Amino acid sequence: HVVKAAQFFTPGDDGLQQRWDGRVWMNPPYAQPLVTQFCEKLADSLRAGTVLAAIVLINNATETQWFRTLADVASAICFPTGRVRFWSPGKDAATPLQGQAVVYMGPSLDAFCHHFASFGFLVALLKREG
Repeated sequence: HVVKAAQFFTPGDDGLQQRWDGRVWMNPPYAQPLVTQFCEKLADSLRAGTVLAAIVLINNATETQWFRTLADVASAICFPTGRVRFWSPGKDAATPLQGQAVVYMGPSLDAFCHHFASFGFLVALLKREG
């Protein structure tokens, strides 16, 4: 509702079994093996062309393979200043134990940088050949 998504997958919907199309906002489960599976599904959907652009809110665990999976298909990453406080209806905001990253994949790099520059520092990613 906050993101204003046209389609929303809950844990009961098993998002890994759904087809992902168009633009995707993803805040995956952070537990293993689900975080890896969600990141791999998004990367595969981007490579297949079914997902055209995506933004992922994720822990900034840059040493993990699942983070590398996202970085390999990303256009830019925003590392927010401070930790993101998570909100859900009927609950107090929760602050995670580590920092987050907002990973962008898509063709609108300038727009992403414009909208996210005030949240922290941005890294635009160059793609290496081969």
